[in-house]
Amino acid sequence: MGGKNLRRNYGKTRAAVASVATERFQILLDQAKKMAWTDERLSRRYVTLARKISSRTKVRIPRESKMYLCKGCGLALVPGHNAKIRLHAHTTGIVISCLSCDAVKRYPVGTKSAAGKSPV
Repeated sequence: MGGKNLRRNYGKTRAAVASVATERFQILLDQAKKMAWTDERLSRRYVTLARKISSRTKVRIPRESKMYLCKGCGLALVPGHNAKIRLHAHTTGIVISCLSCDAVKRYPVGTKSAAGKSPV
């Protein structure tokens, strides 16, 4: 059926799929944040679709966007509306709490002295 000379060029198609997927789930996440104010059910649906696109195409959702997605209830987190953000500089770092399901995410933050050191 196919010989040794028959090779598929997956590199180009993979890059095209990744760029389309990234664009699509960015649009979905932006819409989810807008809909979090009015319709939480629709916001959850948009987040679910974005995660599904990400997993099927094997393209990661960027960390900045992923920080504002609740793993507990699947809602797009909007600071001040359905999320509480606190900064605990000396203990845990950034703490993001979902106000609808009380899920908590913690992101460690490095110290200022460690970040500013030069390798001498």
